[in-house]
Amino acid sequence: MNTSWVVAMPHARDDEPASAIESLPNELLQLVFGFLPSADLREAALVSKCFHRHATDFLWQSVSLMDKPHFHADGSTSDLFGEQSRGETDEHDDTPIIQKLFVLATNPTIASKVQVLTHRCHLPPPNIFSELPHMYFDSENMSQDNRIHTLLWLAVRNLVNVHTLRIVYGHYSLTRILLAAFLDKRRPQRVPLRKLWVESACLSGFETNYNDLLSPEYATGLESVRIRRLRVELEDTSKRSKAPFEYKLARGGRHLAMHNAAGGFLYTTVDIHTPPPRMASAIVLPTPAELRVKADAYDTLIWDRLNFDGPEIQPFIDSNQFPYPNLKSGPSNPMMNIIGKSWSTLTNLNLDWILWRHQGSTDDTQAVSDLQQLSQLRFPNLRSFQLRNAVVDDTALPNGVFLLEDTFLTFMEVHTKIQCLAWPLDRVYSHLKPSPDVLTRARAVVAHLCNVLVELRLDSFYSGNGEMNTDQGREPHEREERIRRRRFISEFAAHMRKIEQFKLEGGVPRDEKRELVRALHHCQLKKLVLIGVTFPIGNTWGVRGVDLKQHDPSHVSDATHQLEEEDFDGILASYKNGTVVPDNFSFEPYYGWRAEAPFMQFIALHHASTIEELKLCGYNGSPILSYLTPITTPLLYPLRHFDNLKQLVISFWLLTTFEHQYRDTEIIQSWMDTRSPASTALVVVTPPATPPSAPAVDPAMMPRARSQTSRQQNFNRWAVTLKTRFTPSALAYRVAEDIAPHLSEVAKARPGGVRVRASFCLGTREDLRSANDIFDLDIRIGRQGKVLEFIGPREEVEKGRFWQKLEERRWF
Repeated sequence: MNTSWVVAMPHARDDEPASAIESLPNELLQLVFGFLPSADLREAALVSKCFHRHATDFLWQSVSLMDKPHFHADGSTSDLFGEQSRGETDEHDDTPIIQKLFVLATNPTIASKVQVLTHRCHLPPPNIFSELPHMYFDSENMSQDNRIHTLLWLAVRNLVNVHTLRIVYGHYSLTRILLAAFLDKRRPQRVPLRKLWVESACLSGFETNYNDLLSPEYATGLESVRIRRLRVELEDTSKRSKAPFEYKLARGGRHLAMHNAAGGFLYTTVDIHTPPPRMASAIVLPTPAELRVKADAYDTLIWDRLNFDGPEIQPFIDSNQFPYPNLKSGPSNPMMNIIGKSWSTLTNLNLDWILWRHQGSTDDTQAVSDLQQLSQLRFPNLRSFQLRNAVVDDTALPNGVFLLEDTFLTFMEVHTKIQCLAWPLDRVYSHLKPSPDVLTRARAVVAHLCNVLVELRLDSFYSGNGEMNTDQGREPHEREERIRRRRFISEFAAHMRKIEQFKLEGGVPRDEKRELVRALHHCQLKKLVLIGVTFPIGNTWGVRGVDLKQHDPSHVSDATHQLEEEDFDGILASYKNGTVVPDNFSFEPYYGWRAEAPFMQFIALHHASTIEELKLCGYNGSPILSYLTPITTPLLYPLRHFDNLKQLVISFWLLTTFEHQYRDTEIIQSWMDTRSPASTALVVVTPPATPPSAPAVDPAMMPRARSQTSRQQNFNRWAVTLKTRFTPSALAYRVAEDIAPHLSEVAKARPGGVRVRASFCLGTREDLRSANDIFDLDIRIGRQGKVLEFIGPREEVEKGRFWQKLEERRWF
């Protein structure tokens, strides 16, 4: 949370008498203050010393160190990409970070309240498809000033109770200091650092003040390590591959349009290491020295402002020069060193889309080395072991690496406490017949896991235009991958008995999804997650999207070309069947998609009695909001059997065309306006009752004048449509109208109803590029399909959702 730095000191007088509430026991006061929102806590902290003590316990429990953009309207430089016509923007102004660090460095009492420390860039993390493969994170001209480094070292000295450190898109210099300081066993501490999360940042280059990290006796004490969406950096930049395009964030660099994670683009400054061919001859790139000069100029402006507004900061730094330790070069492979030095305490390990190779490279040297080293480590307390790589080629596992053969078989044999497992689906078993000894050992591991594994997460590389009903690929690599996936279904999944949460993501054919669901018949599944490019339980758009194009004739997408037609007659003949699975059910896999019940019926038959949360995500072929095609109802009908369902996440396709133009950008902006305090947009108020399902007149239609003499009414038809069909409240009722009839009456009657998260994919559509992002609308549906409450639509990086995902992440 962005705790205001001015709440560091109480303003109450010492001689004020205690109020009645102040005389309550501390335990009760803590309970009371625990329910207050941040704004009220900040006000309470200024009332009295008693309130200050309890309010700051919560205000400073979790601290975020985040920069901000700052526009310098000096009139001397034209910034063509800024919001202003004159001036220039420091894209990474450290003022908020400096202000917080000053409080933490000067007030040990406040600093001791901090338990979770997060450092992040204000920009949204890089897009995993279009940006992450091209990015490096070792930008030396961000947060480069020695004064902020001194403040950070001094602050860490007081942060004695921090147990969780998160670095998300962290600035290189601050990341280096945070890692060096918190992994230093000589750091003053009452509570050891137990959790480390590093995402889209540079792990290499941090230094340690002695050889602890290289010492055999050194142990980090970490219990959870989550490393995601970053590359195994090479400190020697000359060895980086000459990829078509490489860059990193920078202050004063070249402007580049990057994803804003909200369906559009934003311009920010970057240091382009390798420009694309089309750009190389047309631009002049700043040199490292020029970037340093620009950053120095920005820092001078920052400190001039700070010295004017808070003149005590500079004297404090001058009089408390931190005695920098005798820093020595850190480990050459920091990721594996941190993991290896945590062997005795580590319980949760997550490696999420690690870029082991560079864009366009096929060199597996680093990946093979890291994975072999990992497979030889032993973690006596390991309960969660997750490795995922479903997104880009740079993250793929090298050939020959399998979980239950060769590389990791011994690793799995010795780690008998694993309860959560994530691994690429086609890299558990090989496509080649194993030796009898390996087969026997693998079966023993599966026999053990069947009684202890409670969460299973599988991923497979996304298929570009969507998943097919069945894999009929004839290329050698396609046949090999198919063999490996189907071996997992028969030799692993079919033996599981205790799994409660199952997630399947990526390019898995629908018949193999079905067989995985059937194979887990004996598990009491509480949560099932299916994520792909196409809607996982069926195609509602017709063959090649013909039914969608009736409503959206201008829709052009290569993805629709692979959409297969559903067997309409077969589904109609079977979707209402109430057959039950026999008690003596024995799993026998079969593949292909014949005339039979819809996929949802199979899920209901095997798991409807236990599932509490269901996630069905994939936009190609998903239900078209308010324009459900004839096949949609049969595909969704079996949802009514899920009496224990508490939450449903489901993709919807939102028609955003009006008068032959896509209006995504305007719709997204209207959603932003409804939650912006500075906006003049109308505030949406939830009506006391659900409106009629079918209004007598389309609110977007206006009656024609009865006579020629009647005055013609001028109005903005799009503005009317925007307010009547795309406001959050209108969308909430449209979603409820479409999905409520399919939900179990028992589930809807439960207090709070069923939470439905409708997921939409919107974004800017341009000739050469697009920026699609996910926006989720959360609603609660009660009896008779009534909307009980709603929030959103919100993008994934919206402030509330961002922090919620960080704080509620399982197995961290």
